Amino acid sequence: MRSLGVIFLADVVGYSKMMAQDEPGTLEKLRTFAREVIRPTLEKHSGNMIKSLGDGWLIEFNSASNAVNCALEWQEISKRQGQLALRVGIHLGDVEHEEGPPPDVYGDTVNIAARLESIAEQGDVAISTSAYLCLDQNQAKVFNNCGKQTLKNIATPVEVWSTGRLNVGSKGMDRTTDGPAIAIKPFAGNDETVSLFATNVTNDLHKYLDQKDWIDALIQQNPSEDDYQLIGTVTPSGSNFEVDIVLKAPGGKTLWSGNTGGPMSQIALVSDTVADQITNAVFLEITKVKDKYK
Repeated sequence: MRSLGVIFLADVVGYSKMMAQDEPGTLEKLRTFAREVIRPTLEKHSGNMIKSLGDGWLIEFNSASNAVNCALEWQEISKRQGQLALRVGIHLGDVEHEEGPPPDVYGDTVNIAARLESIAEQGDVAISTSAYLCLDQNQAKVFNNCGKQTLKNIATPVEVWSTGRLNVGSKGMDRTTDGPAIAIKPFAGNDETVSLFATNVTNDLHKYLDQKDWIDALIQQNPSEDDYQLIGTVTPSGSNFEVDIVLKAPGGKTLWSGNTGGPMSQIALVSDTVADQITNAVFLEITKVKDKYK
Protein backbone atom coordinates (compact mmCIF):
# COMPACT_ATOMS: atom_id res chain seq x y z
CA MET A 1 0.00 0.00 0.00
CA ARG A 2 1.36 3.43 -0.97
CA SER A 3 0.57 6.59 1.02
CA LEU A 4 2.08 9.86 2.16
CA GLY A 5 4.30 9.51 5.20
CA VAL A 6 7.14 11.05 7.18
CA ILE A 7 10.18 8.83 7.54
CA PHE A 8 12.48 9.38 10.53
CA LEU A 9 15.86 7.62 10.61
CA ALA A 10 18.29 7.94 13.51
CA ASP A 11 21.56 6.24 14.29
CA VAL A 12 24.17 6.16 17.03
CA VAL A 13 27.42 7.86 16.02
CA GLY A 14 30.50 5.72 16.75
CA TYR A 15 28.45 2.59 17.47
CA SER A 16 31.04 0.11 16.15
CA LYS A 17 33.82 1.65 18.25
CA MET A 18 31.59 1.67 21.32
CA MET A 19 30.74 -2.01 20.81
CA ALA A 20 34.42 -2.93 20.36
CA GLN A 21 35.37 -1.15 23.57
CA ASP A 22 32.45 -2.19 25.79
CA GLU A 23 29.76 -4.36 24.22
CA PRO A 24 27.71 -5.08 27.40
CA GLY A 25 27.83 -1.41 28.43
CA THR A 26 26.83 -0.19 24.97
CA LEU A 27 23.90 -2.59 24.75
CA GLU A 28 22.72 -1.49 28.18
CA LYS A 29 22.87 2.17 27.08
CA LEU A 30 20.74 1.33 24.02
CA ARG A 31 18.21 -0.58 26.10
CA THR A 32 17.98 2.28 28.59
CA PHE A 33 17.56 4.86 25.81
CA ALA A 34 14.81 2.74 24.21
CA ARG A 35 12.99 2.33 27.49
CA GLU A 36 13.36 5.83 28.93
CA VAL A 37 13.41 7.98 25.79
CA ILE A 38 12.18 6.26 22.64
CA ARG A 39 9.01 4.64 23.95
CA PRO A 40 7.62 7.69 25.80
CA THR A 41 8.54 10.17 23.04
CA LEU A 42 6.98 8.02 20.31
CA GLU A 43 3.80 7.82 22.35
CA LYS A 44 3.92 11.58 22.95
CA HIS A 45 4.51 12.48 19.27
CA SER A 46 2.47 9.64 17.68
CA GLY A 47 5.39 7.88 16.03
CA ASN A 48 5.26 4.32 14.76
CA MET A 49 8.40 2.24 15.24
CA ILE A 50 8.94 0.25 12.04
CA LYS A 51 12.10 -1.49 13.20
CA SER A 52 15.26 -1.23 15.24
CA LEU A 53 18.41 -1.39 13.12
CA GLY A 54 20.88 -2.36 15.84
CA ASP A 55 22.67 0.99 15.80
CA GLY A 56 19.58 3.00 14.87
CA TRP A 57 15.84 3.20 14.40
CA LEU A 58 13.42 3.51 11.46
CA ILE A 59 10.20 5.29 12.46
CA GLU A 60 7.18 6.63 10.58
CA PHE A 61 5.08 9.65 11.55
CA ASN A 62 1.88 11.05 10.07
CA SER A 63 3.08 14.61 10.78
CA ALA A 64 6.40 16.26 9.87
CA SER A 65 5.93 18.63 12.80
CA ASN A 66 5.65 15.70 15.22
CA ALA A 67 8.67 13.99 13.68
CA VAL A 68 10.81 17.11 14.07
CA ASN A 69 9.65 17.69 17.65
CA CYS A 70 10.55 14.10 18.47
CA ALA A 71 13.99 14.41 16.83
CA LEU A 72 14.79 17.63 18.68
CA GLU A 73 13.69 16.07 21.96
CA TRP A 74 15.91 13.02 21.35
CA GLN A 75 18.89 15.25 20.64
CA GLU A 76 18.26 17.43 23.68
CA ILE A 77 18.04 14.38 25.96
CA SER A 78 21.02 12.57 24.46
CA LYS A 79 23.24 15.67 24.77
CA ARG A 80 22.15 16.20 28.36
CA GLN A 81 22.75 12.57 29.32
CA GLY A 82 26.05 12.28 27.45
CA GLN A 83 25.64 8.52 26.87
CA LEU A 84 24.81 8.33 23.14
CA ALA A 85 25.56 10.69 20.25
CA LEU A 86 22.83 10.71 17.59
CA ARG A 87 22.15 12.03 14.11
CA VAL A 88 18.69 12.14 12.56
CA GLY A 89 17.29 12.47 9.02
CA ILE A 90 13.64 13.22 8.17
CA HIS A 91 11.84 13.29 4.80
CA LEU A 92 8.18 13.62 3.80
CA GLY A 93 6.97 11.79 0.70
CA ASP A 94 5.21 8.75 -0.73
CA VAL A 95 5.95 5.58 1.23
CA GLU A 96 5.37 1.99 0.11
CA HIS A 97 4.08 -0.03 3.07
CA GLU A 98 4.49 -3.76 3.58
CA GLU A 99 1.93 -4.86 6.15
CA GLY A 100 3.95 -7.92 7.19
CA PRO A 101 4.42 -9.36 9.63
CA PRO A 102 6.84 -7.84 10.23
CA PRO A 103 5.75 -4.46 8.84
CA ASP A 104 8.21 -2.52 6.70
CA VAL A 105 8.48 0.58 4.49
CA TYR A 106 10.20 1.08 1.13
CA GLY A 107 10.76 3.61 -1.63
CA ASP A 108 12.62 6.82 -2.42
CA THR A 109 11.28 8.54 0.69
CA VAL A 110 13.01 5.98 2.89
CA ASN A 111 16.20 6.20 0.83
CA ILE A 112 16.28 10.00 1.02
CA ALA A 113 15.69 9.96 4.79
CA ALA A 114 18.60 7.53 5.11
CA ARG A 115 20.88 9.85 3.11
CA LEU A 116 19.79 12.85 5.18
CA GLU A 117 20.61 10.94 8.36
CA SER A 118 24.04 10.02 7.01
CA ILE A 119 24.95 13.64 6.17
CA ALA A 120 23.72 15.08 9.47
CA GLU A 121 26.51 15.99 11.87
CA GLN A 122 26.66 14.39 15.30
CA GLY A 123 24.00 15.95 17.49
CA ASP A 124 22.08 17.44 14.56
CA VAL A 125 18.87 16.86 12.61
CA ALA A 126 18.79 17.13 8.79
CA ILE A 127 15.45 17.42 6.98
CA SER A 128 14.24 17.95 3.44
CA THR A 129 12.27 20.95 2.21
CA SER A 130 9.11 18.85 2.02
CA ALA A 131 9.36 18.36 5.80
CA TYR A 132 10.56 21.91 6.48
CA LEU A 133 7.54 23.50 4.80
CA CYS A 134 5.25 21.77 7.29
CA LEU A 135 6.87 23.42 10.32
CA ASP A 136 5.61 26.44 12.20
CA GLN A 137 7.79 29.50 12.71
CA ASN A 138 9.18 28.41 16.08
CA GLN A 139 10.19 24.99 14.77
CA ALA A 140 11.62 26.33 11.52
CA LYS A 141 13.90 28.91 13.15
CA VAL A 142 16.31 26.26 14.48
CA PHE A 143 17.12 25.03 10.96
CA ASN A 144 19.71 26.45 8.55
CA ASN A 145 19.23 26.26 4.77
CA CYS A 146 22.11 24.14 3.48
CA GLY A 147 21.08 24.41 -0.18
CA LYS A 148 20.48 21.70 -2.74
CA GLN A 149 22.64 18.63 -2.18
CA THR A 150 23.42 15.76 -4.53
CA LEU A 151 22.88 12.62 -2.48
CA LYS A 152 24.35 9.28 -3.40
CA ASN A 153 22.06 7.19 -5.65
CA ILE A 154 19.30 9.82 -5.49
CA ALA A 155 18.50 11.09 -8.99
CA THR A 156 17.29 14.60 -8.10
CA PRO A 157 19.18 17.05 -5.84
CA VAL A 158 17.48 17.56 -2.49
CA GLU A 159 17.27 20.90 -0.69
CA VAL A 160 18.43 20.26 2.88
CA TRP A 161 17.84 22.06 6.16
CA SER A 162 19.90 21.26 9.26
CA THR A 163 20.15 22.29 12.89
CA GLY A 164 23.93 22.57 12.31
CA ARG A 165 26.44 21.79 9.59
CA LEU A 166 26.22 18.95 7.10
CA ASN A 167 28.68 16.09 7.15
CA VAL A 168 29.49 16.58 3.46
CA GLY A 169 32.36 14.11 3.78
CA SER A 170 29.81 11.37 4.37
CA LYS A 171 29.46 8.46 1.98
CA GLY A 172 25.84 9.58 1.59
CA MET A 173 26.96 12.65 -0.36
CA ASP A 174 28.23 12.72 -3.95
CA ARG A 175 31.47 14.69 -4.19
CA THR A 176 32.99 16.62 -7.06
CA THR A 177 36.17 14.52 -6.74
CA ASP A 178 36.56 10.80 -6.09
CA GLY A 179 39.59 10.84 -3.77
CA PRO A 180 39.91 11.91 -0.13
CA ALA A 181 39.02 15.47 0.83
CA ILE A 182 40.64 17.81 3.33
CA ALA A 183 38.39 17.77 6.40
CA ILE A 184 38.96 20.86 8.55
CA LYS A 185 37.86 20.32 12.13
CA PRO A 186 36.75 23.71 13.52
CA PHE A 187 39.78 25.10 15.31
CA ALA A 188 39.42 25.12 19.07
CA GLY A 189 39.79 28.45 20.83
CA ASN A 190 40.88 27.60 24.37
CA ASP A 191 39.97 31.04 25.72
CA GLU A 192 37.24 33.56 24.93
CA THR A 193 39.92 36.04 23.79
CA VAL A 194 40.82 33.76 20.86
CA SER A 195 37.50 32.01 20.09
CA LEU A 196 36.44 34.46 17.36
CA PHE A 197 39.86 34.17 15.72
CA ALA A 198 39.56 30.35 15.81
CA THR A 199 36.24 30.58 13.95
CA ASN A 200 37.59 33.07 11.41
CA VAL A 201 40.75 31.09 10.66
CA THR A 202 38.65 27.93 10.18
CA ASN A 203 36.49 29.69 7.59
CA ASP A 204 39.51 31.27 5.88
CA LEU A 205 41.21 27.87 5.66
CA HIS A 206 38.14 26.45 3.96
CA LYS A 207 38.20 29.33 1.47
CA TYR A 208 41.85 28.77 0.55
CA LEU A 209 41.96 24.97 0.71
CA ASP A 210 38.88 24.61 -1.49
CA GLN A 211 40.45 26.47 -4.43
CA LYS A 212 42.10 23.42 -6.04
CA ASP A 213 40.15 21.43 -8.63
CA TRP A 214 41.82 18.13 -7.65
CA ILE A 215 40.71 18.02 -4.01
CA ASP A 216 37.69 19.15 -1.99
CA ALA A 217 37.91 20.94 1.35
CA LEU A 218 35.19 20.56 3.99
CA ILE A 219 34.57 21.91 7.47
CA GLN A 220 33.67 18.88 9.58
CA GLN A 221 32.91 18.66 13.28
CA ASN A 222 33.65 14.93 13.10
CA PRO A 223 36.14 14.33 10.28
CA SER A 224 36.14 10.97 8.53
CA GLU A 225 39.33 8.93 8.72
CA ASP A 226 38.90 8.38 4.98
CA ASP A 227 39.95 12.01 4.48
CA TYR A 228 42.93 14.18 5.30
CA GLN A 229 42.20 15.79 8.67
CA LEU A 230 43.35 19.29 9.63
CA ILE A 231 43.09 19.94 13.37
CA GLY A 232 44.13 23.09 15.20
CA THR A 233 44.02 24.83 18.55
CA VAL A 234 44.44 28.52 19.34
CA THR A 235 45.74 29.59 22.75
CA PRO A 236 46.75 32.92 24.29
CA SER A 237 50.37 33.07 25.49
CA GLY A 238 51.12 36.26 27.35
CA SER A 239 50.92 39.14 24.89
CA ASN A 240 50.82 36.70 21.94
CA PHE A 241 48.59 33.95 20.59
CA GLU A 242 49.73 30.56 19.30
CA VAL A 243 48.17 28.26 16.69
CA ASP A 244 49.11 24.57 16.83
CA ILE A 245 48.21 22.54 13.73
CA VAL A 246 48.20 18.83 12.92
CA LEU A 247 47.60 17.36 9.46
CA LYS A 248 46.63 13.68 9.35
CA ALA A 249 46.59 11.42 6.29
CA PRO A 250 43.62 9.17 5.46
CA GLY A 251 43.77 6.44 8.06
CA GLY A 252 44.94 8.77 10.83
CA LYS A 253 48.76 8.89 10.43
CA THR A 254 50.23 12.32 11.21
CA LEU A 255 51.70 13.86 8.06
CA TRP A 256 52.76 17.20 9.48
CA SER A 257 52.49 19.38 12.54
CA GLY A 258 53.34 23.03 12.91
CA ASN A 259 53.00 26.15 14.97
CA THR A 260 52.40 29.78 14.14
CA GLY A 261 51.01 32.82 15.88
CA GLY A 262 51.34 36.54 16.44
CA PRO A 263 50.69 39.42 18.84
CA MET A 264 47.31 39.52 20.58
CA SER A 265 47.04 43.16 19.57
CA GLN A 266 46.80 42.05 15.91
CA ILE A 267 44.61 38.96 16.33
CA ALA A 268 41.52 40.60 14.78
CA LEU A 269 43.46 41.38 11.59
CA VAL A 270 45.53 38.32 10.75
CA SER A 271 43.24 35.26 10.38
CA ASP A 272 43.48 35.54 6.60
CA THR A 273 47.29 35.69 6.69
CA VAL A 274 47.57 32.77 9.13
CA ALA A 275 45.19 30.68 7.03
CA ASP A 276 47.24 31.40 3.91
CA GLN A 277 50.44 30.26 5.66
CA ILE A 278 48.82 27.03 6.88
CA THR A 279 47.29 26.37 3.45
CA ASN A 280 50.69 26.55 1.74
CA ALA A 281 52.15 24.06 4.21
CA VAL A 282 49.16 21.70 3.90
CA PHE A 283 49.26 21.61 0.10
CA LEU A 284 53.03 21.02 0.18
CA GLU A 285 52.61 17.97 2.43
CA ILE A 286 49.59 16.55 0.57
CA THR A 287 51.33 16.92 -2.80
CA LYS A 288 54.13 14.68 -1.53
CA VAL A 289 51.77 11.78 -0.76
CA LYS A 290 48.60 12.31 -2.82
CA ASP A 291 49.39 9.45 -5.24
CA LYS A 292 49.40 7.09 -2.25
CA TYR A 293 45.90 8.09 -1.13
CA LYS A 294 43.80 8.07 -4.31
